[in-house]
Amino acid sequence: MSISHSLTPSLIVTVSIICLGALQFGYHMAELNSPEAIITCRVSNPGNVPYSESWFGKHGFVRCLPLDPNQVGEITSIFSLGGLIGSFFVGNISDRIGRKRTGLCHCVIFLVGSTLNAFANTYFTILTGRFIAGIGAGAALAIGPVYINEVAPSEVKGLLGSMNQVSVNIGILLTQTLALFWCDNNNWRLLLLTGSVLSFINFIAILFFVEESPMWLFNNGYKSKAYQTLHNLRGGEYIHARNEVNSWSPHDSVSNSEESDELLSNGVEDESNLLDTTSTPAISLATYLKDPEYQNSRVVSTGILIAQQFCGINSIIFYGVSVLVSVFPDYAILINCLISIVNVVVTFAAAPLIDKLGRKPLLLSSVTVMGLSSILMGIGIITGSPVVSIIGTFSYVSFFAIGLGPIPFLLVSEVTQPKVKAVAQSWGTSCNWFATGIVGLVFPILKSSWIGGGVYFIFAFFCVATYWFIKNFIPETKGSKSYDEVWGQPRID
Repeated sequence: MSISHSLTPSLIVTVSIICLGALQFGYHMAELNSPEAIITCRVSNPGNVPYSESWFGKHGFVRCLPLDPNQVGEITSIFSLGGLIGSFFVGNISDRIGRKRTGLCHCVIFLVGSTLNAFANTYFTILTGRFIAGIGAGAALAIGPVYINEVAPSEVKGLLGSMNQVSVNIGILLTQTLALFWCDNNNWRLLLLTGSVLSFINFIAILFFVEESPMWLFNNGYKSKAYQTLHNLRGGEYIHARNEVNSWSPHDSVSNSEESDELLSNGVEDESNLLDTTSTPAISLATYLKDPEYQNSRVVSTGILIAQQFCGINSIIFYGVSVLVSVFPDYAILINCLISIVNVVVTFAAAPLIDKLGRKPLLLSSVTVMGLSSILMGIGIITGSPVVSIIGTFSYVSFFAIGLGPIPFLLVSEVTQPKVKAVAQSWGTSCNWFATGIVGLVFPILKSSWIGGGVYFIFAFFCVATYWFIKNFIPETKGSKSYDEVWGQPRID
């Protein structure tokens, strides 16, 4: 089946709405970057009218929050702590209440956190808001790839799965674009309040336009509804949706009489087959971590999502921005936008390649160039060459966008048994947040020590280690329709 036939309007709309969760994650991750100096009272940038005459000034909100560097660091890092907590628990929660309800919950969490941030008058309020928003981000980042994997046809899983990373980059770009207009005393709160608007839109869209994951329905005994939902999303003949749903449980009694097949092919449901209310028990995180049955999934989920951060993406992006700002001091926000535009464009342009070239070749190519780019960054810092640093930054960001950025999150669901996909994604995303925290904590210390620019040689080493891990432990999942196909295991009927 061609890609154009696989991408029905219903499927495109559904995936777009689910990806709004990742967009919010990107937005919150970057929302403090541009207005930080104004929010913390280090810089005053007057608006069109005196602050006392602005809407926020008239309603008793302070112009800024006098925060010291330690408090700024705590506000920034507590978002990651919230993300770790949200991603850790969301797998079991979504297995119990469903993907759709979980999506509605993370929208509410985003709404509460964003509103606290926008109307904060104290350090404690904005700290609390960032923590709550982080919980929402962790949940959204974990559950989005699971839902997309569960509804996407095998021939476009890579394309649709990569849209999650595209959405993260769009969220970052949206923040920086709005900062061009609202980064002043009167309007910086509007940047934070936009997060509330996004969460409200996402909530309404999920509530009215997103159906429950057919795989969750099937695993919880709603076989008839699973058939109908998958058919609504995919279109085509009803019997194809029925056969795919049945294939998710090879041990079920899925063989049906020729009469039943004929009825279904004509759009008539055989209720004796459809109304199977036998549900699959939810698998706990503890079981996932210790049961040998899930070893393949554990190794891939843990390794690839830790490696994504240990290769240094956040530190290199942060350093790249500072280099460019030092060269063009009057265009800091525009330069932030430029880097984000490159990230969005390259990730989106490379998305079709995931299903054409495969996950593994793109991952290997990605980490190879990232390693070389990290070496360039180290040389640029040591020699004081901004040109070398700029080349290293943009080449790193570009090749991160084609492989190590979008593929790890979609890969987890593809290498995992259907009954435990949400738990595996939750575990992998938690590992990713944990690795992010380690890099964020250690990088400034190493960079300011005698190692200096040599810290990027450490990241290059991790790129080499990641190449070895991908080569030896990551299976190619392109075009695979089941766990058995991915790992080359015979199906037991």
